[in-house]
Amino acid sequence: MRLLCAAALSLSVGLWVAYAQDKKPADGPKTDRAEKFAALKKKFEDENKELATQLSKAENPGDARAIQGEMKELVLLTAGKAFEIAKDDPKDEVGFDAAAFVVQIAGRIGANNEDVDKATQMIALHHAASAKVRDLLVPAMRLGEPGDKLIKAVSEKATDKDTKGVATFIRGYKIAQAIEEEEDEKQIALMVKDATAMLELAAKEAPNAKINPSAPKSPTVGDLATKEIENLKAVTSVVVGKAAPEVESMTLDGKKVKISDYKGKVVLFDIWATWCGPCKAMIPHERDLVKKMEGKPFELISVSADNKKETLEKFLEGEKMPWTHWWDNGPESPVLKKYRVRAFPTLYVIDHTGVIRHKWVGNPGNDKVDAAIEELVKAAIKAKG
Repeated sequence: MRLLCAAALSLSVGLWVAYAQDKKPADGPKTDRAEKFAALKKKFEDENKELATQLSKAENPGDARAIQGEMKELVLLTAGKAFEIAKDDPKDEVGFDAAAFVVQIAGRIGANNEDVDKATQMIALHHAASAKVRDLLVPAMRLGEPGDKLIKAVSEKATDKDTKGVATFIRGYKIAQAIEEEEDEKQIALMVKDATAMLELAAKEAPNAKINPSAPKSPTVGDLATKEIENLKAVTSVVVGKAAPEVESMTLDGKKVKISDYKGKVVLFDIWATWCGPCKAMIPHERDLVKKMEGKPFELISVSADNKKETLEKFLEGEKMPWTHWWDNGPESPVLKKYRVRAFPTLYVIDHTGVIRHKWVGNPGNDKVDAAIEELVKAAIKAKG
């Protein structure tokens, strides 16, 4: 019996030793996941680099689009594999790195699928307070609603001042951009108020924080917030029923002009470009309108957004447009900035007192333009007595 017990004890000790030798260290699974992620990341970078090289050598737009499609497919396929690694332990370092990688590569090209959304949500849920999410904020801007939720979570939970400031700025900036799609004046006023509050808070919290910390010349939160706030002030001033904001420009012969020079006349302020099809389609009717309004208190002012004045001048050589033309630094024109032009054509009708009476983005139709101008011209003539 004593020998049997000794044998049993020896066997049990041997099994324990064998188990202990075979058992992986506590961080074994984490190490395996880290190695798996590193291999996946390298494979993606190598394949993406090769596709980028092919894209740079593409001989026509069709080939370029095909390669871009392959790049997007690679991103989404890699995102799925990275998310599988991340979800095994979403709270640990490997989980964060894998999910963050998904946000970075998908955000770079604005690619979305279920795996990208889940990875973005994972970071918002488990890592919003970490300073490491700062590098993900700009890519997240292109990831739709999950990206917006991540930015919001970081702005509310981040403990790092600069990270919180950048996230808050981006929230304000996105509201400001969304104003362009809004038509309801009351809603616009609320959006301006919300965006301004966030931009001011961001500038106060982290004025010197760079939007993209990895780029040495990246603008700061303070600089960008100040510019956006100025733009938002224009939103509330460039509205129907308010005085047209004063703005200076140049005629084609180099003469300085400003919108107030035309007070006493009804002005059709037409902001366009020679490359804009819908803009050019309006030219024949604009010619008829100018002829019909000859001798009346009316002025058609076309403001060109063409990059070069020579482009406009050459166009006018072949297209009869006998009315006033302004050009001042093309797309950087003070008119485009102050009047917040985001699409072409953008048209404003300003009455003889200098008040904006109509605004249209795109051609509203000849009848609508004519009716608006005829009514206001009659009022201008009546006011003259």
